[in-house]
Amino acid sequence: MIGVVCPESQRNLVTEFFEFFKTPWEFYRPERSYDVVLATDVPPQGIEVKLLVTYGLAGNEKRITSNSGQSEETYVEYENTIFPVYGRIALIDSQGPVLLRLRGSSGAVAVDENSHPMRVIHVGYDLFEEIRFLLESGQPKRNAPIPTLEIHISMLRNWIVDSGIPLVEIPPTPSGYEFIVCLTHDVDFIRIRDHKFDHTMWGFLRRTSIGSLLKAARGRISLKKCFRNLKAALSLPAVYFGICKDFWMEDFQKFVELERNFKSTFFFIPYKNVPGDRVNKPHSERRAAAYDVSEEQPLLRHLMFAGHEVGLHGIDAWHSVEKGVAESNRIEQATGKPPIGVRMHWLCFDDTSPQKLEEAGFQYDSTVGYNNAIGYRAGTSQVFRPCGANSLLELPLHIQDTALFYSGNMDLTEDEAWNRCDELIQNAITYSGVVTVLWHTRSLAPERLWGDFYTRLLETLDARNAWFATASQVVDWFRLRRSFSFGQVDLNEQSIRLATKSAVRGSVVPNLIIRTHWPNMNQGLRTRRFTDAIWTGEDLIDIRIPQFAEV
Repeated sequence: MIGVVCPESQRNLVTEFFEFFKTPWEFYRPERSYDVVLATDVPPQGIEVKLLVTYGLAGNEKRITSNSGQSEETYVEYENTIFPVYGRIALIDSQGPVLLRLRGSSGAVAVDENSHPMRVIHVGYDLFEEIRFLLESGQPKRNAPIPTLEIHISMLRNWIVDSGIPLVEIPPTPSGYEFIVCLTHDVDFIRIRDHKFDHTMWGFLRRTSIGSLLKAARGRISLKKCFRNLKAALSLPAVYFGICKDFWMEDFQKFVELERNFKSTFFFIPYKNVPGDRVNKPHSERRAAAYDVSEEQPLLRHLMFAGHEVGLHGIDAWHSVEKGVAESNRIEQATGKPPIGVRMHWLCFDDTSPQKLEEAGFQYDSTVGYNNAIGYRAGTSQVFRPCGANSLLELPLHIQDTALFYSGNMDLTEDEAWNRCDELIQNAITYSGVVTVLWHTRSLAPERLWGDFYTRLLETLDARNAWFATASQVVDWFRLRRSFSFGQVDLNEQSIRLATKSAVRGSVVPNLIIRTHWPNMNQGLRTRRFTDAIWTGEDLIDIRIPQFAEV
């Protein structure tokens, strides 16, 4: 059991942090005994625990040699992993083994006093203020590839187990899988035929003709793709007259076929020719859709019949409860059921959006991500409760096609893009959680032709033993995990006995894993192993201590 000592202002952050790091904990009570105490405030005098971890200035007052009030993040290194710290950092006089250093410096950010019988680790930044920054402000684009929040959890887990303390947790992955994949599609366009002599049509012609020839000349696309684009440009009049099929419309059936074993979530715009309010970006009038969702009932119901989910691609819901309700009703009229999830068009969002979306009746949002990068805006691969919300959960966005390939964004070749995506897949294997993918409809067709890349991505993710689920299924699974709580934890010579409970018992599959990390000695060196048990709703679980463990 972990006891947490913190200021009153951090209690909500602590609670949310331990939804990410799902392990037995409570706010410190003097009458209780703990294996671990974690403190961002001054810890109680005379405390007796196996491990004391102090963050920030708590307990470090006499050890600070310098204090940084940096305006930008500082990079810290831990066991060859580099991650940013966004708040103030205290450089600590390293009288014990150094655990963390400033990157490119000998300055110690965390030291291990390695005292006996109580191990003490001093860390020169405030963990929960770092969590506040990640969840409220989000990481800048330059740090997008770094799963910072997951790294904080991993370090704390390692310190506990390396101190000889067994650790029980519910990892952010379902039983039988390495991680989760959520496939999503924003429906900004339905047919090229909807666009006649507007900026979309002229842009399409420019990119399929001159743009494709230039890219082929520079080796950015193959000659085969160049010819496909030129053919599409030449066939455009025939498409308008109904002689040839509309290649953008064909994308929907291609997605259904590609994802027949996976299922995905399609986010539809509620109104035609409505760009929305409060969009302070160039050419914001181009945000308006050229289709009317009320006229697309056959398409929406075809997708739902195939097992896919339909959500709202919101226009003004991010800043107006009234408009959010109206937009939700518009999708409900087209599908026959209210959308439970939303992603804002152009990823518009502010500090008040979670509360407004919740009041409008949505159960989840999937807007927190980047338009011009891929990675971890909130530093995490997990579903979380955004600040200002009570029940709304946030499904973070990680990989977006236009971020990878658009010239105004990352502008990567397919090989370069694959390397970036592979990094996120490797992180998913390491830290679990969900990889949320956004592949726009029309991205399989000319002029984008990103279908081969998407197919390769699906095949690779499928080969990694991932659970593919719609957005609502992913959020429901994390809601089950969040509802789970540990009661009394008792350790004897043969087993750990856990009391458990959940408010969403047995209603979501696949099941949760109860993972126990066991400390053990191997030729004098600390090594880490874990065992898994599947939780299917039991109130009491006995986990036998394996022979290799030392507890």
